[in-house]
Amino acid sequence: MIGPLVVDRSGLDWCLFLDRDGVINRRLPDDYVRRWEQFEFLPEATTALGVLTNWAPHTVIVTNQQGVGKGLMSRAALDDIHSRLVEEIQMAGGRIDQVLACVHLASDHCACRKPQAGLAVQWLAEHPSLAGEKSVMVGDTASDVRMARNLARVTGGCTAVLVGDAESDPPSDLRVGSLAELASLVAHEERGGR
Repeated sequence: MIGPLVVDRSGLDWCLFLDRDGVINRRLPDDYVRRWEQFEFLPEATTALGVLTNWAPHTVIVTNQQGVGKGLMSRAALDDIHSRLVEEIQMAGGRIDQVLACVHLASDHCACRKPQAGLAVQWLAEHPSLAGEKSVMVGDTASDVRMARNLARVTGGCTAVLVGDAESDPPSDLRVGSLAELASLVAHEERGGR
């Protein structure tokens, strides 16, 4: 599956959408990353993002952060975390075009909270020259896979990559152990499988 993931996008303008918690940084069980000091990159994540953001013409983080909606943290604190996250990735040779965060409560049933694809759909609408059907969504939960499927209903396609060992219904198109593994597979394929 990794071959078509790389080859089918060669020379096209498309977007790699990434979940944040559990993909880029360590997820805090039963809590939220409320300040930068709690943010811990997963092993090799910044290096992997350097590879992946060189492969993808556009890279956008799409994350649910209802800790803001619950009043556990401010939007300013969340924006500070994301600003520092982008800065760290840039220092490691990567690039993030934008971080999109849904801060609504799950009970709000908004169109932007994953598994809904509202944030990605809006971003693609603001960038109409992109091949939206070539989008890739990388996440660590079934909600991320469902977001990819919901985005595909709008764009005509979206490849779902599941990171880690969580079960997903619907199943993902590709499963990897980590962002670093995905980056390794992409780099290998870009070298022509050598």
